[in-house]
This record gives sequence, C-alpha cells and structure tokens, in this order.
Amino acid sequence: MVDPNEKELERIQQAYELLEPLVDDYLSEQQRRAHAQEVQQRLQISDRTLRRYLKRLREKGARALVRKKRSDAGKPRVISAQMVKRAQELLQQNPRRSVPMLLTLLSQEPGLEEKTKKISPSTLYLHLRKAGVKLRHKRAALAQAVYQRFQAEHPNQLWQGDARQGIVLPHPQKPRKTKLTYLFAWVDDFSRKIMEARYYWDEKLPRMEDCFRRAVLRWGLPRKCYCDNGRVYISRHFLLLVTDLGVKKIHHPAYCAWCKGKVENVMKSLKRFQSEAAVAGIKTLEELNATLAAWIEVEYNGKLHSASGETPNERWTKNLGKLPPQRIVDLDAFDALFLWRANRSIDKFGEIRFEGNRYRVHGLPVGSEIELRYNPFDLSEVKLYHQQTFHSILRATALKRPAVLNMPEEKKASHFSPEAAEYFRRIRQKAMELTRQNAQQLRYTDLTPPHKEHTP
Repeated sequence: MVDPNEKELERIQQAYELLEPLVDDYLSEQQRRAHAQEVQQRLQISDRTLRRYLKRLREKGARALVRKKRSDAGKPRVISAQMVKRAQELLQQNPRRSVPMLLTLLSQEPGLEEKTKKISPSTLYLHLRKAGVKLRHKRAALAQAVYQRFQAEHPNQLWQGDARQGIVLPHPQKPRKTKLTYLFAWVDDFSRKIMEARYYWDEKLPRMEDCFRRAVLRWGLPRKCYCDNGRVYISRHFLLLVTDLGVKKIHHPAYCAWCKGKVENVMKSLKRFQSEAAVAGIKTLEELNATLAAWIEVEYNGKLHSASGETPNERWTKNLGKLPPQRIVDLDAFDALFLWRANRSIDKFGEIRFEGNRYRVHGLPVGSEIELRYNPFDLSEVKLYHQQTFHSILRATALKRPAVLNMPEEKKASHFSPEAAEYFRRIRQKAMELTRQNAQQLRYTDLTPPHKEHTP
C-alpha cells in the first residue's frame, strides 16, 4: 500500500481523533450515542459507513482510514443542481425542516422519486453546505454523567502520558542567562509506576517521542497509550509511529482532563519534586535528569501507594504473568520508526527540495515519487525510500535550514537551598544502594517478543 501524502495524513488524523472515542470503552453509552451523531455530521457519513469505519479501525489501525481517490471525485454523480436549488426553496418555506424531511418532500416532486432513493441525507446536507446554506441543528443536552473508576487489568495494558513546565536552569550556551526546562512523563495505569520521566530544553514533538522510546526500550511496549489533546500527542507523526508499533492511541474527550487522573496525580508529585529541585543548586540538564531518576525510584516507585496498597514497582513486577511485556526485537527498525516522514518527487534537475535544502538523487528517474525519513533536528542528511524500500542516504548539497521549523510543541528567578541539595544527594545515594541490592530486578531478557504483527 502506498503511504498517503501529507494532505491525506491530515485527513486521517482528523478522522482518527473523531472516531477513536467510539472504539474504546471510556465513554458511557449515552455519550457514545451523542458522539456518534456528531461524528456522522462532522465526517458527512451515514450510520452504515460509520460502522464500517469503526470495524476497519479496530482491525487495521489508523492506516485503514486511507482511501483511494475516485477519478470523478468532486463531481456530482446522482444529485443535480436542480435538486439542490429545490431543497433550498423548501428550506426557505420552512427553515426548521430537517434534511431527511427535505428528501421526503423532494421524492414527491415529478421525476425525482427514483433519484432521491439514491441520495443519503448526508449527501444532501453536504451539497447544501457547499451552496452556502446554514442548517440549524438542535443538540440534545447530555444528562449529568455518572463517572466510574477505571483501572487497567495488567501491567503495560495502558500507559498515560502528560507534560508540564519544568524548572529554570543556567543556560547551556549563555552563562549569564537561564532557560526553562520541560518535563514529559509516561505512567502505567495498572501499577501507577512511572515508566519514564525526563526533562528537555523544549516541548517539541521529538522530545516526547524520545521519552516514549526510552520507556519502551526499558519496560516493553504498552498495548494502549492514553493522552490529552496537546499538539504533540495528536500529531500525525506520533499517530503513525504508535500504529506501526501496534500500539493503540486514545484521547480523552475535550474538557475531561479527569479521565487521565492517574498521570495528573503523578504530575502533582513531580511538581513537589520540582519545588525542591528548583532550589537545590542543580546546574545542568543531565544532573536534573539523574536526580529525577533517583527520586522516582526512591520516593515514588518504591513507596507504598494509597490506592493499591503496594509500591508501584512491586505491583508492576508481581503481575507481569498476566500478560508478559512485549520487548523490541529489532532495535534498528524500532529506531527508524522515530524518524519523521515526508513525500516528495524528484525534480527535473535530479534533486529533492525539502525545508529549503537541496539533495542530489542518484539511480532514480526524474518525477519519481519518494519518501524521505529524517531527524527533524538534523537535516544535513535524510534517508530516501522508494516504493517502501530503503534506497539511499542523501546529504544536503545546499543546507539552508539545519532543522525543521514550527515543530508541534506543548506551549523566574531562583534561589539556592542547601537543605534541598542535601535531600537530593541522599536520594541519589539511596537509589544507587537499591540498584545494587535489587538482584531480582526485571531483566531485559525476561521480556517476551511481541506478536508478529506488532514487530516494528
């Protein structure tokens, strides 16, 4: 299957965001019905088409939403301009008429009975919208929902991800200035274990993906990941990444942050860590991350959790037998998934132009459609794929832009406390002792290989 182009990826991303709540179980039945009606209106599809979309999405993931373009796309095949005009006249008579009622009335018109049988309400609605008609729709108010507690059934069934602002550190290139850090974190829903948390100099998408990559390499693949609607989490790059890994990505509904309350509670704990770290005299990002890793093992993953009655580490390890984690088998193929992708064609000069840079291509004819895979922070060289097969590495002949601009991202004076510095010194020391003592710590070889279809 040919990978979709950028415009098609945007369509897939929008459709996935609308359809995803209907393929999971975190909405009540009443919410599902209301959301399904909204999806049908937004995507201009019938109930039957919606069921088909959901079936394909469950079976094949986001790539199942790719559609082939018809040769007569954009041209009316059944509905005529006369019918649209007549529907407008019927609406002028009574603006409260629904689209199905308009079809019923049109079917009574001489010569239109058979044609209206081939037209769905969504098709008529689409053509009326294109004609500039604004239809009024009454939305039934949702009754107050009854919320239920939810918990995954085993480790790595569901991870929750989130991000927040970090603390200010001395600027790495400008000694007299400071720079704000940003934190990404992934939490296991079943055990409340922090799988990975790490600070970066910005909130750009590759930083979140790096945090996810580190968690997967250490603890195995999750079956699902649960995120908010921040730009990095809804990006098409991350969607394709988790789809290729066989991981299902779900989002909580808008204005329902309580749905991922576990990671929100973890962020509150990390906020307490930050309040001390900000005055502990930490100078570098590496020191901050080392301190955070030690604090997580000693003060969070190793402490009794009030909800489960166990430490997150104990709960995660004791229940691995329910469904052993899936480990990464091919590290090179896994790392390749984190490269960004873009479709281009070879111009008449035998070059590829990308992000203002030029790359000479050898061995492929002019006009060939190719896919570029690249590190968004280093465009000095990119990988060229042709017909889904690696072809060559291209090095920029004219590098005007070394990194991608406008990457998706999540969008204080300080003082020193010797007490905070001593607190974290002891935490780091205790974390080292625990590492030495924990002879039964999970080994990488204990992880089971993923199913064939999930092998990256």
